Amino acid sequence: MLVVVGFIAVLAVVLVIPVWATDTPTYCMSCKATKPAGLAWQTSTHAQVSCTECHVPSGVGNAVKWRRREWLNIWADYLNVPRASSKGQRPGNDNCLKCHPLDGIPSQSGDIRMPHEVHVDLRNLTCADCHSQVAHPKPGSSGASVPMAVCSMCHNENGAPAECTVCHVTPPPTDVHPKDYLTTHGKQALADPESCMRCHHSQAEFCDPCHAKPTPDHFSGTWRFAHGPTATRDPSSCTGCHDADTFCEQCHKVRHPSDWVQTHSGVAAQSPGACLVCHPQGMCADCHQKMGVKP
Repeated sequence: MLVVVGFIAVLAVVLVIPVWATDTPTYCMSCKATKPAGLAWQTSTHAQVSCTECHVPSGVGNAVKWRRREWLNIWADYLNVPRASSKGQRPGNDNCLKCHPLDGIPSQSGDIRMPHEVHVDLRNLTCADCHSQVAHPKPGSSGASVPMAVCSMCHNENGAPAECTVCHVTPPPTDVHPKDYLTTHGKQALADPESCMRCHHSQAEFCDPCHAKPTPDHFSGTWRFAHGPTATRDPSSCTGCHDADTFCEQCHKVRHPSDWVQTHSGVAAQSPGACLVCHPQGMCADCHQKMGVKP
């Protein structure tokens, strides 16, 4: 009897316990590489779904193959021998559709059309192509919503239809931003960058032309007075951030009368700073020195 009990105990330790352990999120999070994903999973809408439900391909054969490999790896750690190679398995559609059958997902949710069956069956997409963060959301995000940047990977001018009405039942308004938004959007973009990416799709394509690629001499300290040649050669380097009508024309619409050199002293005396909006102070000093006139 003792031999039988001992044999069962050894069998449990060698076989049953490792099999049970590999079915728990704790096992997956014990690896340094996957711990961040496990911590994100704990805050997701899938926090009650085990890792194996999504990441082990469906079918008894796949389950046995995966558990056998992990069982060997557990003992490899204890025996200090090389582990079997293991590569993360992205959730396949079979895993998702066990809980979310296509015929149970409506083709329209609120104001958005999204025929899932067309995308899965006809376009050969996987659920994870769009819902990549649903189980492992980024900090501060639920991961439940699909950012529009995902849609634009296919729905662009060179791919699937790009008209707003393809997905939006009610087309989005064109005047969603106030007139001064170009200069005031920074705080909102920093606080909630995803709100920008819903329409503007790509930080690299939309934001970076302004924020990451200013001309080198933009930070010279004399740019206000010396930008003319660059602006003439490449006007878009200015209008990418500045509106020509409301920003550039503040200075460029000023037209001095023909006798301004002789008559400007009264205006300059009343408001010395008015000249320095457009002209460097050195310009005044150089001219006054040549003319022998005290500034």
